[in-house]
Amino acid sequence: MDKKSQTKTGGPQGTAASAAPPTVSGRWLLGAFGAVIAAAAVLVYFTLGVLFYAGQWQLVLHPTYKITATPQAKFEEIHFDYTETGVARLDGWWIPADHPTDEDLSVGAPVGSRWAGDSVLYLHGANGSLSNYVADLDALHALGVNVFAFDYRGYGKSKGPHPTEKRMNADADAAWRYLTDTRHMSPERIVIYGTGYGASVAADLATRHAPAGVVLDGPNEPARKVISTDGRAKMLPMWLLLHEHFDPTATLKTLAVPKLFLDRNGAQTRTEQLYQVAATPKDYFELKDGAGYQAAMERFLDGALR
Repeated sequence: MDKKSQTKTGGPQGTAASAAPPTVSGRWLLGAFGAVIAAAAVLVYFTLGVLFYAGQWQLVLHPTYKITATPQAKFEEIHFDYTETGVARLDGWWIPADHPTDEDLSVGAPVGSRWAGDSVLYLHGANGSLSNYVADLDALHALGVNVFAFDYRGYGKSKGPHPTEKRMNADADAAWRYLTDTRHMSPERIVIYGTGYGASVAADLATRHAPAGVVLDGPNEPARKVISTDGRAKMLPMWLLLHEHFDPTATLKTLAVPKLFLDRNGAQTRTEQLYQVAATPKDYFELKDGAGYQAAMERFLDGALR
């Protein structure tokens, strides 16, 4: 047999060249495609969960950095809660009770308010900055009591990262220390006043420091209820991821200091629900277009600041 014939009949090289390539079944391709889609879905779901966990504060807290209004009364801007590097994290306003001038005394004006030596620690709600609550501060000042109000970190001029419930509670502790350690005020001469989500912060603060009393002005619905209305939250295991609560229900059941619930929205509201479960002593007052606010507050302060 000649060389030409050997080449046609094929040696080892010819056999390798003519071998058929391996084939992949359609079932295998379909399974691989499904696995890739499933892995991508898990990754997307996990990413969504991480983003929700880190960003859920934005569904309940809406801070601004702007200070567009200030109290009508004279006030002192206070910087406090200093870091180890000497930087003040928090910014607030100290609004002292009015003291009579010589002219007032000459015409027989009272020497001073019966609460001129007492203070209200004001904890604002979720929206804006202190500027959004100037009307409240003016009303409290009109009672003749010292008022200390501040912005949580991430609000107004207060420095730091975005606010969360945990940070707001820590900031409230720092404000309490400012009154008791820097201004040397006794706890029994301090009333904590919280509005909106600040009411939840106020209740928690009271459990740690036992003030003379607590005012809960129009507390919001729990964060869980607010967040659950967002379509994205309904796809996630909130029981595992939720860390913003703002729900003082359990705290109020055992909080023994005097409490005043101010209801601005009528019967069957969140305020009334919390009042019903709260431990005594407690009082409830429904404000109708703001009427009766001063009288209700005076009665409460008379009882709490004895």
